[in-house]
Amino acid sequence: MALNTDLKLIHAHFFFIDVVGLSDPVMSTKTQIKKIEVLNKCISLCEVYKTTPQDAMLVLPTGDGMAIGFLQGPELPLKLAIELPQRLAEYNRSKIPSEIIRVRTGLHSGNVFVVNDIKNNKNIWGPGIILARRVMDFGDEGHILLSPRMAEDLRELSDEYKMIIKPVHDFTIKHNQTILIYSAYGKGFGNPKPPTKGAALRSKMGEEIIKRQKTTLYPFIEVFLTIKDPKAMLVHHKRTYEIKNISDEPIYTVLHGIACDVEKYSLNDLNVRVYDEENRELKISSISVDEPTQKEFTTNFNRPILKDESGRYYILEYEVEEPERYFENAFLIDSKKIVIKFKYPGDNSINPVFYEIKQETEEKKQSKIQPQIRKEDGYFIARWAKQGITKGQTFRIEW
Repeated sequence: MALNTDLKLIHAHFFFIDVVGLSDPVMSTKTQIKKIEVLNKCISLCEVYKTTPQDAMLVLPTGDGMAIGFLQGPELPLKLAIELPQRLAEYNRSKIPSEIIRVRTGLHSGNVFVVNDIKNNKNIWGPGIILARRVMDFGDEGHILLSPRMAEDLRELSDEYKMIIKPVHDFTIKHNQTILIYSAYGKGFGNPKPPTKGAALRSKMGEEIIKRQKTTLYPFIEVFLTIKDPKAMLVHHKRTYEIKNISDEPIYTVLHGIACDVEKYSLNDLNVRVYDEENRELKISSISVDEPTQKEFTTNFNRPILKDESGRYYILEYEVEEPERYFENAFLIDSKKIVIKFKYPGDNSINPVFYEIKQETEEKKQSKIQPQIRKEDGYFIARWAKQGITKGQTFRIEW
């Protein structure tokens, strides 16, 4: 796949890297040059770089690092980003703090133009390399950040990539455009912590609820809580929503909200899974809030929900500790029927009680609804059901 010099527009998969802190005025020019030279050397020793034909790569020095555009496939930038930290770790092991090289990386697939600079050397410029740079700029030390296009392409290739590439948050780039950034991390590579700058923190729940109340009905809702670890009070949450569109416009997305009593610094710590009535995953398209105790994110339906279409569902599952031993749910949209199930150990150490709460006064009183209780494999399953739920009604289980 040789680069044709007559070709003005090409598609490439970009690896954009810089050395963190290289522009620090305290650092000597000699040290800066040394770090760039070592970075270049470490990249040249990586298998991906050595085995990729030179005419299948576009290499551009950037001052603080470099950009490499691979012409052969989207896996190559990620493989290089995973291998490089091992090379740098070997170098850093024997160095004093001021000599240690720390990097951040941005990955993106896109188009670029091949242009000639003032000295008639081949150069590259265009949206592909620009967005790779902007994605990288959000990163802190060790981050391997990916654009949504690059991340989704890789996650579709293998389950392994799904395991290591996780959605992080919405970030605002130039011209107030917001995109969902992904992060790749695992043993020996990447940074599992969310980036500390640039996140677009804005709750969408208020406007979403107003829109849903005009366009959506929930004929049936089921909330199923399972105590997985009584000692840590780890609870598996499963929410099932039957959804009906009462508007003329198709419904393409749904916004989810999760409140936590323990601090979870990333949505990925909750083992979130969202899927439809055919057990097909609903992809996360936006993470608007990822605070320690509050999460909001949007998923896309695989097939839009049309007006009056029946049999459409979405299911949200996640896990979180509940040390206060209660769960509370406020229903913000009318529902014809709700079912709440609670699965707990059958050793009589837990006694669940179902309450109804008035939102205006926060007055709590035990519900008159009597649960159906059955035993299954050493567990009890309590089931409460209620018809005709109106927005604002709040229920609480304490145990």
